[in-house]
Amino acid sequence: MKINSICIVGGGSSGWMMALALNKKLPNLNVTLIESPDVKPIGVGESTIPYTANFFVDVLGLKEKEWMPRCNATYKASIKFNDFYKKGETFYHPFWTKDEGTYNGYDWAIKQYLTNLNKPDNMNYYSSSYIAYHMSKHNKFDRLNDESFSYAHHMDANKFGEYCKTKFEGKHILSNVKHVKVNGSTIVSVTTEKETIEADMFVDCTGFKALLIDKALHEPFVSYKNTLLNDTALTCQIKYTNKKTQIEPYTDCTALSSGWAWNIPLWHRVGSGYVFSSKFQTLESAKKEYKKYLKNRFGSDSLKNIKFNTIKIKTGKYKRGWVGNCLSLTLASGFIEPLESTGLALACYQIKEFVETISNYEYSSFNKSLYNNDLDKTYNEIHNFVLLHYINTTREDSEYWSYLKNNIDVPNSVHSYLNEDASKSTWFPEKSKECITIGLNIPSKYKPSKLSWNNIRLQSYTKKDQAFILYDLKYIEEREKYYENKIKVMSNLTEYLDNNIYI
Repeated sequence: MKINSICIVGGGSSGWMMALALNKKLPNLNVTLIESPDVKPIGVGESTIPYTANFFVDVLGLKEKEWMPRCNATYKASIKFNDFYKKGETFYHPFWTKDEGTYNGYDWAIKQYLTNLNKPDNMNYYSSSYIAYHMSKHNKFDRLNDESFSYAHHMDANKFGEYCKTKFEGKHILSNVKHVKVNGSTIVSVTTEKETIEADMFVDCTGFKALLIDKALHEPFVSYKNTLLNDTALTCQIKYTNKKTQIEPYTDCTALSSGWAWNIPLWHRVGSGYVFSSKFQTLESAKKEYKKYLKNRFGSDSLKNIKFNTIKIKTGKYKRGWVGNCLSLTLASGFIEPLESTGLALACYQIKEFVETISNYEYSSFNKSLYNNDLDKTYNEIHNFVLLHYINTTREDSEYWSYLKNNIDVPNSVHSYLNEDASKSTWFPEKSKECITIGLNIPSKYKPSKLSWNNIRLQSYTKKDQAFILYDLKYIEEREKYYENKIKVMSNLTEYLDNNIYI
């Protein structure tokens, strides 16, 4: 089918990214975006992953020094997890240097098992993530262009959408949708309070409402509620009391009694939230617990004039993301809780794949089928990766954590995912998977069961293998010293942003 015109229903960061991407990659398309004046921004803040940073450059053609100051953006080197495995224990999921040397859990394994260290140390022996790990621990940052260091951003997603809007070249309609005309699986037109828009292709960016893919086309929804329990989020904004120390190069995630709280440090404030399961906690109880957490984390002043927003969420995905001439995007396509910051990245992925699919201003049924199959695999992989964070907890101090520990029926796909080759992974390379399995003490191919930490020793290997292992250890140590010297001279993250972005 030939495409001359596309109508995007819904704005936000995802809708405006799609509009801008179509402008950049398919300049001959007639693009219209319909945006509701009644949808108010929540202002949570947004945490991203390196895929998103690459998309901004490669697809949208954005420059950091231009967009970051307009979106109160900061840099991100890792995700920090507190109390997930057990209370008082922390681990990180750091990003990595694109180093061709040893880079995966093998680094960690050989140092752990061959050096009389009984307790696993999450990242200290993980060479490719070493620098991001220590940037996070010491609140320092540098882009390390010469090292091809993978990093991401924290940003005000609402301001980012507004920024993309300023670069859009097309028709913008500020009005509510009143009617969607459908013929079978084809959307014919969308009628607003102002006018009717006909187009060859429609993009649903209407969030959980899913006005096109669900309300108009009735595509079935596949729920993840049996494995991902959280269905409600409380969000708020926190003022800084000490900006230099509070702007940190990581997304902070802390497990609470019935879910977990996040903190996303933007340039002007912290975007914070508590995502929890209403099956195990009431809204009032959650708000009380969350306030206590914020007081302990940020001090009493953080609660002055604070306003909370409540968001109901549903985890899962629509069976197909592309139905007829309608593409669903971001929340209208599906949602996996934000534990690994994949929300905006998923939107970027969908946009990139769609734009490439219609690069010749046309598509076929086969193209749609390929897109839907790839998207299905993507959702399943992210679901499996996120679920890893819960399945091996030792916590039984609340009904929620006890249920996760003892009652979750872990799908076979998760067990397969743990053992599958990294080359089959689209989203999370082997090193990411190992960060989580090490932090949560999940048995993997790099380590024996947690009851036999000391069973492997150097003498159990052949002389040839011993020589290889000792050489590898030496390499790891050299890399660590190299990065240690780099970290010593790095700026505090706030200072780095002051000198390079917010000049």
